Amino acid sequence: MSDSPGILIIRLSSLGDILHTLPAFSGLRAAFPAAKIDWLSAKKSVSLLSAVRGIDEIHVLDTGSLQKFPPDWPAWSSTKELVRKLRARNFDYAIDFQGLLKTGFLAFLSGSRTRLGFSRDLVREPPAHWFYNRTLGKPDTQFHVLELNRKLAGLTGGHIGPTPLDFAVREEDAARIDSLLAKEGLTDFVIINPGGGWPTKRWKLDRYGALAAKIQGKLGLRVAVTTGPGEDGYYSSIAENCSGSPLSHLPVAFLQLIPLLQKARMMIGGDTGPFHLACAVGTPAVGIYGPTSPIRNGPWNAMDEVVVHTLPCSYCYGRTCPTKNECMDIAVDEVFEAVVRRLGK
Repeated sequence: MSDSPGILIIRLSSLGDILHTLPAFSGLRAAFPAAKIDWLSAKKSVSLLSAVRGIDEIHVLDTGSLQKFPPDWPAWSSTKELVRKLRARNFDYAIDFQGLLKTGFLAFLSGSRTRLGFSRDLVREPPAHWFYNRTLGKPDTQFHVLELNRKLAGLTGGHIGPTPLDFAVREEDAARIDSLLAKEGLTDFVIINPGGGWPTKRWKLDRYGALAAKIQGKLGLRVAVTTGPGEDGYYSSIAENCSGSPLSHLPVAFLQLIPLLQKARMMIGGDTGPFHLACAVGTPAVGIYGPTSPIRNGPWNAMDEVVVHTLPCSYCYGRTCPTKNECMDIAVDEVFEAVVRRLGK
């Protein structure tokens, strides 16, 4: 095998899943420093990937336009050109980390000599495995998804070990964060991110407020709440339930979280993109988990803390819940104790 193979990574979305694939990418880059490593991504994931050093080229698939009806013919035409471009690259490996029928088919269309993917019992859509000519079988015990991704990358024959991620922070983003922190007077602070793509993954806002009050009152640390688009109401509810010192609100763009997290003492949140970004950056973390498994989707660092209630229905990965989301009925004191433990490490 060449020490400089051509490798195509296929992981279209979402932000959290992209982040869980980055350790496999950094391992490939370390194993094959001279390799040509490209990434096939959905349009909405390009901004995050553009902040990752070491990717040679990002190929963009406009998945949104391809799903339109009546058909968006220019989008289909550009996809045809994209496939031609990929085939011209003559990749040695195409690695499908997503396990969908469409991503398996894209691996096939890439013309790669070796198409790597998960076995039938690991892929999200079983027919995807038809398109691979080498697969990773399901392990006997449950692994974190980033470890599974590393194992899949290891089918290239390279030693894919833990390697640090290298993010490029734009000067304007760093300046924006420095300005916000100076304005808020934040130097020693903890971040709370209350968002979550699914309602079932979100802890109650009033409890975040009570937690913030305990952190500020008992630990002497300031608390800043980060929110994404359309989430300003989350901050308002948390602030209403936080007695004592006022909270800071930092409604920053996703990539601006990188320089912010690099300066924070800790991130507290659920199973969502900003939380996994904190893990990728190396910020100490406390995760509040319910419908998703912290073994598979939890913090990356063994020193980080997870608060979770295991029930007979755990882990359902459900976006709705017939039992009033009991798994997220977690007391404020439980999370506060986890915060104290993590700070002590």
